[in-house]
Amino acid sequence: MDLLKKLSAIAAIAIACPASDFGYFSKHDAGQEVFSFLSTFDSPRNAALEKSASALPTTDPSIVQLNPAAVTITEGKKRVVEAHWQTGEMASNVGTLSYTTQYQKFILQYSYNWQSYGTITGYDEYGEENGSEYKPFSQLVTATVAYPMKHIRVGATIKFASDKLTGDNEDQTAMAAAFDWGLTWMSDSKNYGFSFVARDFGAMLRGYVKESADDTYPLSQTFAVGGFLKPRSVPRLTLFGETDFPRYAEPDLHLGAEYALGEYFRIRAGFTRTWLDISRDFKELANSSSRPDETNSARLFSLGLGYTSSLFAFDYAFSYLASSLGYEHRLGLRLDF
Repeated sequence: MDLLKKLSAIAAIAIACPASDFGYFSKHDAGQEVFSFLSTFDSPRNAALEKSASALPTTDPSIVQLNPAAVTITEGKKRVVEAHWQTGEMASNVGTLSYTTQYQKFILQYSYNWQSYGTITGYDEYGEENGSEYKPFSQLVTATVAYPMKHIRVGATIKFASDKLTGDNEDQTAMAAAFDWGLTWMSDSKNYGFSFVARDFGAMLRGYVKESADDTYPLSQTFAVGGFLKPRSVPRLTLFGETDFPRYAEPDLHLGAEYALGEYFRIRAGFTRTWLDISRDFKELANSSSRPDETNSARLFSLGLGYTSSLFAFDYAFSYLASSLGYEHRLGLRLDF
């Protein structure tokens, strides 16, 4: 009965939040934000759980991509080096390198992220190839500090991003600065907890086109509320949930589950869908009419596998993309010393 009450409370909050979201955010400005690639540098664990795990502190340092307050270091270790890489239909080469350390009670992390989109053929206004080839390239540098306490953990991340589109003479590499902040709360039993996060609050520092007046496009400015639960009846299982509220896009629902296979292995699964698409799905079931498979999110569901020892960790994730966009594969390696 206690488990049912907790699940009911989480479900009620998750349903109420999207309703209030429409009252405070500017959906009529959808698509106005820039630097959307800031949210694409997902580690294998984050991708396998579909960005749902921001509330549970973890030794996987890439959790700062979701919540800078949730990062922790394995007891007895002082430094963590991590690299993860992906390829798929959305981009040909995406990766992250990070270094995490501890200073007194503070946890510090620095990361470099890159995204190459491959070679893109140029076309003129008549739809004919113009002989030009472009190689767009995006970069992100971050610095994070987290401070853990008994029940509450707080953290913040500073970001600097650059985005090169074509490289033509009239174009230039756009730049932006942003910050994230977050907090987590965990119960005495450590069987459940909650998080509140703000991501990508900042502004462009330099536009895409030289001498352009349109240099003030905003970033995504996303709030997120998440939670996790470890059922007493299934102690090896952890359930995750998060609702995102981007200012200029539809709110998302992210769900994930992680199950421990023995001491070292973890299997993971995640699902994501915008609340608008979920409402459409229910309407389709209610009236039994067909409609196109609309979606406002690139990934639909993911699966993953993780191995963690006292020396290193290895993670893999497979993601199925919506709207027949194909698949993505992610690999990650972490060293603790």
